[in-house]
Amino acid sequence: MRTCPWVVLVLVLVVSPAHAESVGDLVAKLAPGTSQAAATTLAAGPFAVEQLGAELDLLAPVGELPKIAETLQALQKAAGAKYWVDDYDLVAGLVALPTGDADAYRTLLGTACILQALAKDGHKEAVVRMIQVAPDHGGMLRFEVVRRMKALGERAVAPLILARADKRLRGFAWSTLDAMNKKIPGDAVQTKSNDVLSAILLAYGTTKDMDALGVVMSFVGSERDEVRSAARQAALAYGDLALPRLRETLGNILGAPPPNDWTAERVARAIFDALDKQRLAEIDALVDDGLAQSEHGAFDEAVKRFDKVLARMPFHARRTMMAPAYARLALSLEDTDRAAARTAFRKSLDLDPNGTHAGEARAELAVMDGQDLMARGIEDREPFDRALTLDPGNPKARAALDRLNGAGHDRESRQRSWAWAAAAGAAFIVLLVLFARIPRRRRRA
Repeated sequence: MRTCPWVVLVLVLVVSPAHAESVGDLVAKLAPGTSQAAATTLAAGPFAVEQLGAELDLLAPVGELPKIAETLQALQKAAGAKYWVDDYDLVAGLVALPTGDADAYRTLLGTACILQALAKDGHKEAVVRMIQVAPDHGGMLRFEVVRRMKALGERAVAPLILARADKRLRGFAWSTLDAMNKKIPGDAVQTKSNDVLSAILLAYGTTKDMDALGVVMSFVGSERDEVRSAARQAALAYGDLALPRLRETLGNILGAPPPNDWTAERVARAIFDALDKQRLAEIDALVDDGLAQSEHGAFDEAVKRFDKVLARMPFHARRTMMAPAYARLALSLEDTDRAAARTAFRKSLDLDPNGTHAGEARAELAVMDGQDLMARGIEDREPFDRALTLDPGNPKARAALDRLNGAGHDRESRQRSWAWAAAAGAAFIVLLVLFARIPRRRRRA
């Protein structure tokens, strides 16, 4: 069915978001007593951080400070003690304010809405832009930025650490970190998030915070790849400032100090190499032991060791060598634990999808599919045919097909027997009918 062009045009106009108002359009609509809808839309977002930041730049010089202070005083009076609590909603408070200087009101509410939109975004760039609002308007919205930082929690730590390098933001960043109990490096890195921890370590490296160097060095041998990489990148960023600490660390690892002419980077990379050897020694030992167990037929013990390795290093260099043990363990489990057998077969394929046991593993999985269907009363040759294609020597697939072929032959024999019996019965009935129609005299003759 064809659609009329004007119908398409109407649908586009209704559905398309192109008509949505910009950040600047919404800010322009903010006025005492009439700003509810615009403020709600602006604070809800989402808008690009660049757009929100550009509008903040336009709002920063707008409005006289006395008028802004007067508006805030009126708001504080209306809110009472709630004005200073951490969960106070500045946007809602300003929206409810009935009167005030138009420019000052628009500046305050526009900034508060944009701060809320940036907080909902929550990414590093958004948090960085929020922090830059602290000194605007004579610092009168500093309290609101602090509230937002506390609400963001650990996601705000790295941006605040970076902000300490800016003279305009240094005092605010330090005091806010202190209020969040994240001022000391040892406290700042207390997080379960790899992303947050990595960002904090990189921030220390960027700012070359000497008080945090010890914390950074404590993660250069981390088991977590992302954290270890970030810590090493941060340590290298310190450059020669970290040389004494790097030399001391390498000396403790090797039992002897490095040559005096080694640069900070060379010492650091020597530390990384030494730690990698230590970290991988246990893993390599587990791999070697697992391979030895596999050679002796102890596939369950081999798999236990390989599971430990893969939990720590999913892409270990020798992962393909582990695949046969999983395939052999799966074969031994097929009759006792089919679910575990399937898992082991799939694990062997994940480790080495093109290895010597891959065809066998895929064939066994196909056989189990066919057997499961037969258990439900469904006789399907396709899984067994597929298994023989993957592994021509698979005895289970061949036996299953032979049974299916035998069952089919028996059915055909029974069907032929039933057909002959039916034909004989029909012939007998026909003879009876014919005999019944012969006249008695003719029969006597």
